[in-house]
Amino acid sequence: MIGCAPLTTPLPSGLSLTIKDCPSLDEEVKEMMKIPYREALGSLIWLQVAIRPDLAFTVGLLARFVHNPGKEHWRALKYIMGYMKGTIGYRITYQAGGDLNPIGYVDSDFAGYWNMRRSINGNIFLVAGEPVSWESK
Repeated sequence: MIGCAPLTTPLPSGLSLTIKDCPSLDEEVKEMMKIPYREALGSLIWLQVAIRPDLAFTVGLLARFVHNPGKEHWRALKYIMGYMKGTIGYRITYQAGGDLNPIGYVDSDFAGYWNMRRSINGNIFLVAGEPVSWESK
């Protein structure tokens, strides 16, 4: 992925990943087993948990398919790698003198994950204008 194009969004607009994108034939499953999907996703999970709250939703979306990823899921994961290249300078920076009053933002939808009719929610809490806690589930 060193030579990939830098991107400005974590996923393309309108992308819809579903369980229909998972391989169903044994040949397709074996082909996808050669691709390091889990390893790459694990690296993104570490980044999302440690320093990149902007990846929380997209990593959670791709993690739904870790048991049987398809080619579309792999393309989306590589897209995120391009996003990482394009946003390599993004970082959380705490500065002295900031407002220490915590601020929280929470959002959810109703059955937005239409494959299983489950809701998706997320939150982020800021102190001194920077994130201290975030989640998407």
